Amino acid sequence: MTASENQVPLVPLWGRRSLYRLPIIVLKDLFRSRHLLRLLVKRDLNARYRRAYLGYAWAVLEPLLLAIVYTFIFTILVGSSDPLYPVKIIIGIIGWTMFARSLTTSTRSLSSSINLFQFARVPKTVFATSGTLTNAVLAVISLTCLIPFYVIHDLPISANLLMLPVWLLLLSFTGWGIGLLLAPLACKVPDILNLINFLVRAGFFLSPVMWTYDMFNTRFGDGWHAIVAHMNPTVVPITGMRDIVLGESSAIPGYGYSMCFTIALLGYIFGAMVFERKAHRAVVNV
Repeated sequence: MTASENQVPLVPLWGRRSLYRLPIIVLKDLFRSRHLLRLLVKRDLNARYRRAYLGYAWAVLEPLLLAIVYTFIFTILVGSSDPLYPVKIIIGIIGWTMFARSLTTSTRSLSSSINLFQFARVPKTVFATSGTLTNAVLAVISLTCLIPFYVIHDLPISANLLMLPVWLLLLSFTGWGIGLLLAPLACKVPDILNLINFLVRAGFFLSPVMWTYDMFNTRFGDGWHAIVAHMNPTVVPITGMRDIVLGESSAIPGYGYSMCFTIALLGYIFGAMVFERKAHRAVVNV
């Protein structure tokens, strides 16, 4: 047997995969790396509150303190007299924070982990996903700040409360998918990160955080304004969370739900395709 016959053919580290199978391949890669994901999430959680005296309590205090500020503005300056307005504000803050952090974390995942990619042979989506999962854990913890309001306002308790984490995960999934789509470009063009920061700040006011879907519906009705509003992927989940907590029936039309789930799904599909095809080249060329 010659030396050439003993040689094992080299397998490219970054092999080219079928474009249409990439969304499924990404999920398979993440499942294989689930133990690493768990370690990264644990590391991120510990690092975030390592030196804080209150620790994880900040995940609850932050939306509460922001709700106090915004409630003061609307109650004192604007004249809102809704006793449940603080509850609506808290839900809006938790939902928007979940989406915004997932978007920014996944968008920055390549540019912030370039050195790691040079030494670790792991799917690059692991680093984008670990930050998103960390924010999801913090968002679920933040929901506990609603408990006092259930006692004070005697809010209804039902099995529908189990849907709150589902809506949060949808917000997380949507932000994650869009972030995957933008991450390779943000790695090559740092201005994208500045643009994302601006859009996150502007999106806070364009999303139902300080205003509700009922306010919008009363002002604009069901015309083309509503269609444009439903293009915002946070409108339906945040409104759905408020309806669950307050025990109200949903005023969102059927096409609103369809647009929400379609945006989330397409964001992930195209995000996975672009990320898997362009991530390695974007990192190498930096």
